[in-house]
Amino acid sequence: MANLLKHGLNEFRSETKGSVEKAVGLFVYHAAALKSKHAEFPTDVDYTKMNDRTAPMAINLESKFNVYRNIENAQLARTEAVKLHLEEIQGEKGLARDWFDRTLVIYKKADPVRFKAIFPKGLKPFRGKKDDVISAVATLSLGIGADTNPLMIAIKAEVDAEFALIDPSRHDQKEAMFFTGSKYDELVLLCDAAMDMEYRNAGLLMDKFPLNEGNIQDSFHDMELLIGKQQTEWDVAVDAGTTLELSMRTLLASTKLKATAHFGSASVYLSSTPGGTDSTPVVLLTDIENKFTAADFHVLDYGLHRHITIKNTNNETIRVKFKIG
Repeated sequence: MANLLKHGLNEFRSETKGSVEKAVGLFVYHAAALKSKHAEFPTDVDYTKMNDRTAPMAINLESKFNVYRNIENAQLARTEAVKLHLEEIQGEKGLARDWFDRTLVIYKKADPVRFKAIFPKGLKPFRGKKDDVISAVATLSLGIGADTNPLMIAIKAEVDAEFALIDPSRHDQKEAMFFTGSKYDELVLLCDAAMDMEYRNAGLLMDKFPLNEGNIQDSFHDMELLIGKQQTEWDVAVDAGTTLELSMRTLLASTKLKATAHFGSASVYLSSTPGGTDSTPVVLLTDIENKFTAADFHVLDYGLHRHITIKNTNNETIRVKFKIG
């Protein structure tokens, strides 16, 4: 059989450039395939060699990827916090506009020079970039200073309170972004090493099976993930009292999933066999969108558990919309 892989070209590296998740998915599948063959033929020196050098790398890579995802999610949460604070400050109905209007009422006639000293550039500084806006809040507080007008004292208290929230949030965000970036760079190096190892194993398999009988060489790699464009969305009917294998896919613990069942509830599994149910089910309630991750299936081996299965226990046909990513 013709081999989809090419001699002299590390497709595992080239096809995963820019996607650590794809590289991890490929390597998890590859390690599981080798583990299975090694268990089936424990005295085969080639399977032993490949399994022994691949399995620990796969365990470490998947672990580091999950750590990275957790760090990334924490950074995204900090970014969202800063975004919310900025939305409170900016805009026609934001805090900056409110402070500006109230100060204008106080000093427009009584002391226009004082008003100009507090807002020398009007609201322009509050329309800039994140750090410019934060700086504008701090500058406004200094501009109000020790103003003895009770109304201005109240405004300054609000300004100081907002600065006390957004400034540390922005500081945490910057630190998190730097930390996330450094962890990503480390993960890229691990992914490159893993793809090099899979390439080395592919070469050994080419020598072991030069005729590629039954596409046996390709069976050690997730070829659909490697060179195909994978479907990520489905809208399917599931007959009453049946199970439907939606797709066979290498997921990771952090892989985001979304599903909605219509005309009845359903259960989703990530099984080790076609149409199987050997995982913790994710329950879909009627007409309620469920956002979850592959970790909710509580499986230990994502290279083995690759069958996304939907089970309908109702007496009527249901429809399920499902999305990966």
